[in-house]
Amino acid sequence: MFSKKKTPLAMDTVLGEFTSFTGNIESEGSVKVLGRVEGDIRASGDVYIEPTSTVNGNIYGSNVYISGTINGNVLSKGLLHLMSQAKLLGDIEVNSIVTDEGAIFQGSCRMIELSKEENASPPSKKSRIKSKRNTIVEE
Repeated sequence: MFSKKKTPLAMDTVLGEFTSFTGNIESEGSVKVLGRVEGDIRASGDVYIEPTSTVNGNIYGSNVYISGTINGNVLSKGLLHLMSQAKLLGDIEVNSIVTDEGAIFQGSCRMIELSKEENASPPSKKSRIKSKRNTIVEE
């Protein structure tokens, strides 16, 4: 008689605008950052970096939407969207990229094509990204 409505997926982790976090964030879901993070963000879902946020660390996610400041590398298995307020200083590995007018990106870009198995699993801890700053980040 009554059918269950499917609720939209909620944001699993939200870091508030007036919050600073030091350390790595890992989530099986999505992450939204409005504050400051000193460390890596690793999510199986999407990652949203809002205009009020600054991240000093690497970001790994299914889709990554940036409108804040990132000092680090980004690995996105799907879409990386740099919005007009975005400032990304670091290298990227992405399947697809969209850049709005006004976004700043300084680094190198590597386009990747993922197999169906890789799309289903979170980023491997064995993958590596080497930045122009001669640092190697091991996941």
